[in-house]
This record gives sequence, C-alpha cells and structure tokens, in this order.
Amino acid sequence: LCDRRQRQMCIRDSIFTVQMHRKIHRNELKELAMEKTATDRRTERTKAKILEALLELSKEKSINEISIRELTERAKIHRNTFYIHYTDVYGILDDLENHMCTVAAEATEQFTPQQLRENASDVLEIIFSYLKERREYCMLMLENRTRISVGQKVLESVFEKYLTAFEDSCDRQAFAFQVQFRYCTSGVIGIVLYWIERGCMESPKEMAELTGKLMTKGLEGAILEVTV
Repeated sequence: LCDRRQRQMCIRDSIFTVQMHRKIHRNELKELAMEKTATDRRTERTKAKILEALLELSKEKSINEISIRELTERAKIHRNTFYIHYTDVYGILDDLENHMCTVAAEATEQFTPQQLRENASDVLEIIFSYLKERREYCMLMLENRTRISVGQKVLESVFEKYLTAFEDSCDRQAFAFQVQFRYCTSGVIGIVLYWIERGCMESPKEMAELTGKLMTKGLEGAILEVTV
C-alpha cells in the first residue's frame, strides 16, 4: 500500500513538473514573440525615418550626391544604425521596390485566377490606391531606377496569377506569345507612369477599370495567338 501511494505521488510530481516546464516554455515563447514585435516596430520606425530623409534630400540634390552623413543627420539617427539596415543609399530604393512588389503580390493573393480573369480591375484598384497614397516615394524610385524593370516586377504577380487561368490552353514560351505579352506589359507600365507623373488626378477606381480592360484584351490577345 505504501509503495502504491509513493508511486502515485511520483506520478503527480512528474505531471506537475511537466506542466510547469510547459508553462515556462509558453511564457518564454510569449516573451520572445513580444521582443520580436517590439524590434520589428523599431526597425519599421527607423526605416521610415531614413526613407523620409532620403525623400527630403532628393528634392535638394540628385540621389547620387546624397552622402550617408547627410542622410543620417537628416533622419536624426546614428551612422551605425543606418548600416544595420542598408549598405548604401540605393539599398533604400531596393527596400521600397520590394515593398511595392509585396503589396501587389498580397493584393493578387486575395483572388483566384478565374476571379482575376473575370475582373482584373479589383486587384488593380488596390495597387493604384497604394501608388496614389505613396506617390512621392514611387516617383523617387522611378526617377532613380529603370522604369520598365520596376514596373515589370510590380505587375509580375498580377500577370502570373492571371495567366494560370489559361495554363492548359497556350504555350507561354512561344515567340508570338512573348512578343504580345511584352507589348501588353509595357503598355500597362506606361499608363501607370503617365498617371503618376501627372499627379494621380484620376481616381484609383477609374484607372483600375481602364487599365483592367486594356490589360485583359492584351493578354487574351497574346493567348489567342498561341492557343493549342
């Protein structure tokens, strides 16, 4: 009987110990998550300061004339802080471009290929709204990058998702397809740039509807050229 009680007590102690370890582990994970969130927020604030400083300085001189010292002084951060995030001024533009591509990809993910095929303007409106909201930053990047390459990267996820709706019906590697596809891509990029340069006077909805129609016609025309 005594041995039985001792075994029961040992089992209870073991269960209690396991539960305590799990609780401690959960608390540690929670603390780590909170620390990471706080670090991410600090990083976002620092990068926002740097980007704002670059935008201000770009209105005074060309980007290749802006020194890291000027940038850090304007952003009110230490030089070492800058180098934690970037190696040079152009790294800021890389970050901005990547963010634009992420926004486009996330907008596209909300739709199935078929939904995108039937109404491309929905996803384009999200992208145009983002471009209008951050017009000055977009101009900063476009003025200091190859415009076509930037536009292609931003639109790539939209086009890729759209074309998967036709995946079994055309040869996307065919020369005829690639010629029309590139023509269509350049046209859409030209529309976006023209809209931004003239101050985003038209609403994102209006631009999305117009661009969506032209994009759909162009892509489906390319597909018809090589339909199997």
